[in-house]
Parts: sequence; C-alpha cells; structure tokens
Amino acid sequence: MGLLRRLFGKADPEHEERGEDVTAHLRAAAATDRTLAPERIRRRVRDVFFALQRSWIERDPSVAEGFLSPSLAERQRLRIDGLIRQHRVHRLENPLIEDLDFVSFAPGDDVAEPCVTARLWISMVETIRDSRDGTLVAGTPREKRLTTEYWTFERRGGTWLLADVEQDDEGRRHLSAPLVGDDFAHLSPEMALRERYARAEITLEQFEEQMGELLRQDPIA
Repeated sequence: MGLLRRLFGKADPEHEERGEDVTAHLRAAAATDRTLAPERIRRRVRDVFFALQRSWIERDPSVAEGFLSPSLAERQRLRIDGLIRQHRVHRLENPLIEDLDFVSFAPGDDVAEPCVTARLWISMVETIRDSRDGTLVAGTPREKRLTTEYWTFERRGGTWLLADVEQDDEGRRHLSAPLVGDDFAHLSPEMALRERYARAEITLEQFEEQMGELLRQDPIA
C-alpha cells in the first residue's frame, strides 16, 4: 500500500472490497454493453478531470464542454464568471488523480440512463491570485494538497458526462448506499447474492449458506 493511499485512508479493507464489488458489477454489465466497461469509464474519468482543471486554469468554461452534464456546465460557467468579475485566477499546478475506486453503480432502465460514482484521490498545488498584479489571495505556493472527492457520472447518448462533484464529507454517503440499482437482471446468481448481502437483506449466515449451495450446483450444459 503506497504512502498517498494510506494518507487518503485508502487502506480501509471495507472500502477496498466495495470498490472491487462495484467494478465486478460493471464488468458483468459490460458483457452486453461495452460503455459500462470499468477500464473505459476510468479513461473517461481522467479525460474529464484534466478538461475540468484546464477550464479552471484558463477561466474558460467552453474547455469543459462535452465533458459535463448541462446543469454542471452551467454551474461551471457561473463560477468562472464570478472569478473573472472578482479579478481572480485559480491556479492548479500538477493536478493528478493518484487513485480512484468505483463506489456505486445504477445500471439504468427504460427511463433513466446508467450512473456511476467514483471516489477520487487527488493531488495538486492550488492557489488563487489576483489577475491584475498576481498577488496571492489564497493557498500556499509549492504545497501539494491531497483531497478526496466523489464524482458522479451519467451516461447520455452513449457518452459519460460528469454530473456532480462532492467533497469527502458530503460524498461519504455513497459508501453506505446500495452497490447497484434495483435491477438485478444483468447479474450472475453469485453477484446478485453478494448484492443482497451488501444491502443487508440477508444475514452473513444466509449469504454463506446460499453461496455454498450455488457453488455446489452442477454447471449448466
């Protein structure tokens, strides 16, 4: 386990197991829908991350267009307009995603598109300066900040768009939410059973007994 992951609290076995479980659900769903492949979503998360940081640095909301949901894009535009009016420049140096785990997945249905929430461990040097003379307004130069954020993505028209960003305290609710939505149709019996246990619908003893029965069944020809 690396130092940064320990600093972020990444070493929590329960959280690691949750990330592995959600990733397993995504891989199962990707068998019939490649847009749900966790590797593909990870690449998209990183693309969105760098587009969003560049949007802040350049004070240009159009840079993030195509990466954000309409409502979040509007919020980004208003925030950047506020920076410009206040003569502020948001400087982000060496922004990096040190690690990320998926913490929830809603597979979608006939009405709603799929939705995925990822927990990101982010590092960067962050300062705010006066655009007129470069005076430091906030932050500490050359001091790397380590933060945890929860990013929720919605799939729209086959493209994953960032819909919400939550800080660590407010985003922790995702860690106690159901691993996936109500639709179990795409899950294997083993995964569905794990999901029922995660939702506290069955006890540990029931989970172990039913899983044992599944594992003893003869394979289907």
